Amino acid sequence: MLATLFALTATMSFSIGVQIIRLKKVASWFIAIVSGVLTSFLVTLAGNMQTLYAFTKGYTGEDVKPFWTLLWSFSEFLSRVGEGMQMYWYANATRFIPFTIHEFPSYSFVVSDVHGHVLSLPFVLLAIALLLYMFTSEVIKRISHMVFYGFLLGVLLMTNALDGPIYGLLFAVGWFVFMILPNRKKWKTQWWNFIYPIGYVALVALATALPFLFYFNSFATGIGVNCPPAFLADSKIGPFIFEEVEKCQRSPLWMMWLLWGFFWFSGAWLFVKKLWKKDDQNSPIQRTLKVFYIVGIALIIFPEFLYVKDIYPAHFRSNTMFKLGYQAFIWWSVISGFVITHVVFFMKDKSQRILRAVIIFLFVPQVFLVSIFPIFSIRSYFGELKKYEGIYGLGWLEKELPDSSAAIEWLNSQSKDAVIVEAAGDSYTDYNHISSFTGLPTITGWAVHQWLWRGSYDIVSPRQEDVRMIYESTDVQDVRLILEKYHVRYIIVGKQEREKYANLQEEKFLQLGRVAFQSGTTTVYEVK
Repeated sequence: MLATLFALTATMSFSIGVQIIRLKKVASWFIAIVSGVLTSFLVTLAGNMQTLYAFTKGYTGEDVKPFWTLLWSFSEFLSRVGEGMQMYWYANATRFIPFTIHEFPSYSFVVSDVHGHVLSLPFVLLAIALLLYMFTSEVIKRISHMVFYGFLLGVLLMTNALDGPIYGLLFAVGWFVFMILPNRKKWKTQWWNFIYPIGYVALVALATALPFLFYFNSFATGIGVNCPPAFLADSKIGPFIFEEVEKCQRSPLWMMWLLWGFFWFSGAWLFVKKLWKKDDQNSPIQRTLKVFYIVGIALIIFPEFLYVKDIYPAHFRSNTMFKLGYQAFIWWSVISGFVITHVVFFMKDKSQRILRAVIIFLFVPQVFLVSIFPIFSIRSYFGELKKYEGIYGLGWLEKELPDSSAAIEWLNSQSKDAVIVEAAGDSYTDYNHISSFTGLPTITGWAVHQWLWRGSYDIVSPRQEDVRMIYESTDVQDVRLILEKYHVRYIIVGKQEREKYANLQEEKFLQLGRVAFQSGTTTVYEVK
């Protein structure tokens, strides 16, 4: 799955990079391919300029210090730069601003979490491609394209909830810029021309996602206000939540510049007339990319004032910044690929030579910093890719947990409607791997993730206690009632269960059922 998502992200962003430069009629296929490769690299592998810390004394943990206070003298730099690069921890680029997350695709692929924001990448890139096509051609008014885009919004909403509103907003702003702004003098009589397509797309999106939404309970409990005024503290007005005054976090501008400055710098050149020919300055592709750029800035500004309320007390705006910034990163990567390609290949006029030289001079260190991120991340996580492990995704399981691997293979050959019970463990551990690799439901998974998705620990905690009772209780009848409550068919007893439950009472399972499968230290009991 991860390899497929990576491949789709790389190839789809390559295609977008090729197509937007091909809209410039004078662009050769060579230039278009260069644009595609650059765009694909920026979207899929690049990071941000936080890698600057690799060339400083660095910092440890979350004790972030301004980079200018950590600079070496020139002689120190020459002798110790390698030391600094060895110390640099790649994950800090996604946790730079205190109490926040500002992830991007390259980091996602390295840590290999197939969460919603990663699963949605192909759909996100398809939405971007469709918007570019609609806004740069004559098909923007076609109902068929609106229907498909509405369907795509529904898919995005189901895959990664905030992506639905984000791409709905992007369509609305784009429609306004292309269809309403040119006729703004007739706004009073043509306001319906703005309302109906937005409503149409929203209706199709809602219809698409309705079967999902019917059963979906969001963990979000409202829109929190960052740094609320004292007189409104601990109150709620409509969807807006005014928590305690202490819930106030602002992002230092210098930190934001290290994270987003390269992209801001790239996109700003879209608005500089001296960079473009007259027919380019307000071309459909230019205006479309300007929409992406401005809406992206709005997404970054939003968490400075508002956030979606979830379970985290100190990191209350981290998920909001994470989901909004993730999309802005992708849009701005596309823009950066386009602008850099234009500067390098199309600024040929004598009057532009000095400006071109200045821009390239300023681009080089920034492109360098965002481009070296995968060197650190891959080295840290995959041993510099020096040892080939194969492409089989469960190879590690067969090597490290062979008994569990055998049990998984056996379970996958049985009926797929069974419920299992296994040890309930912590996030980012090997716990719950059997339910993960069989697809069979279990009583509870990783506690913090379950808590986040359901918005309350009150749902998770009783289930954890029930699992503990199944393994540690000596009362066979009580255990039988719990098993019946969750319709459990298979009880797993393996390495994780023996580690988690010190008072494991395994012998009682023979009174409740039989040994259905056994491999080494892993036993699967089938309940009668």
